[in-house]
Amino acid sequence: MLLIYVPKLNSRIEYSIEVCFKHAFKMDYKITADLDEFEKSGLPCLWYAPEKISKKPGIISDAMMFDKKLIIDSPGRTTLEKGIVLFPTEAHLLPKFDLFAACFWHVTRMEEYGHYAISADTRFSSEKSIARKTGILQKPIVHIWTEMFLKELQYLYPDIKYVKPTYKFIPTVDVDSAFMYTSQGFFSNLGGFISDIWKKDFNSVKKRFRVLTGKENDPWFCFDKITDLHQKYNLTPNYFFLVGKHSKLDRNVSPSRKKLRKLIVSLTKNHTIGIHTSFKGNDKPKYWQKELRTLTKILGQEIFSSRQHYLFVRFPSTYEELMELGIKRDFSMVYPDMPGFRMGVTVPVPFFNLKTNRKTDFWLYPTMIMDNSLLKYENLSHDEAIEQCVEIVSYTKQFGGTLITLWHNESLSEYGKWEGWNSVYEAVLKSAVQE
Repeated sequence: MLLIYVPKLNSRIEYSIEVCFKHAFKMDYKITADLDEFEKSGLPCLWYAPEKISKKPGIISDAMMFDKKLIIDSPGRTTLEKGIVLFPTEAHLLPKFDLFAACFWHVTRMEEYGHYAISADTRFSSEKSIARKTGILQKPIVHIWTEMFLKELQYLYPDIKYVKPTYKFIPTVDVDSAFMYTSQGFFSNLGGFISDIWKKDFNSVKKRFRVLTGKENDPWFCFDKITDLHQKYNLTPNYFFLVGKHSKLDRNVSPSRKKLRKLIVSLTKNHTIGIHTSFKGNDKPKYWQKELRTLTKILGQEIFSSRQHYLFVRFPSTYEELMELGIKRDFSMVYPDMPGFRMGVTVPVPFFNLKTNRKTDFWLYPTMIMDNSLLKYENLSHDEAIEQCVEIVSYTKQFGGTLITLWHNESLSEYGKWEGWNSVYEAVLKSAVQE
């Protein structure tokens, strides 16, 4: 067991220690505010205080961790022998940075609290993040920093024992629209025909006509193929369905369509179904209430998981609204424009609300890889995409935790711009399940 002395424990410090020593790694620890107990203890010890208080190993804490109102947009950073670190500080017998401040800042997404997005184009992207600017986005940096400290402590206290979390893999599929042409309605398809003709895209005109006349299957309605692909690797993906009212950015098929309802019900038997909350609901959460009722009625069971459409998250209001709806876990924490570890972790963690300065019982499940990041934003070739994904898979296996991927049914359709991309996804699946 590790004995940690903190002169005045608070929710920030308690949460950060929990993230490092319960979630990122698993080890026994005890926190005390009794300095006499700390000094007399024969246990492995670590102090954390605003000034040096002992000859035992310890860290000079950053002021942020003792000030519940302090929010820092851009912390100091430096390079130690083992790489980039945030919150450099003085330490005794340990690496010279504030581990708990760095991990707290990263996991709570403190840098995103000052950013208020008003559209999909103004989302907090990886380009705005300190992690991408410092080259650590595609590394599970919280685990790397924590292991750096634990190894130093183990050098001082050889009896210290810690283990990494068990590795798991959860593939997920977002269904923005189950159909490309079918069930879209007369006027929607009429507009599609006109648009395709205007653009002289006669291949699309032909494809739409053949699908609507029943001569071909709708390319996006490929769920049997998706099931077969996952079963090949003994995997069962989670699905997130968008069932909101049709709008400019919510272009899903109406949930009143029998074919869509039948699909959702059929998938419920063997898959976990979550709600893909509409973009329109970000400004009017009452829409999310209606969507949740609609999907719950179709499924005939409660829904506890969510993912934001367009990965659009405002801190902390998005998660406050989802908690009000009874959602228990969210899978939105991945940047739209680049794969990586947005929260710096490979494990689910409780959401810490910086506005209330409290840990909640709402869990954030970090997603690491999204299909659109690879093609739309990074414009990678198949080989480049595989290389980038496999590196992220490798890091997740190395440190343990839960690898979560995000693909869409249309990106698994092998149609249009996604032709040939199933080879990328299958390479990710192979890498994820290999021993």
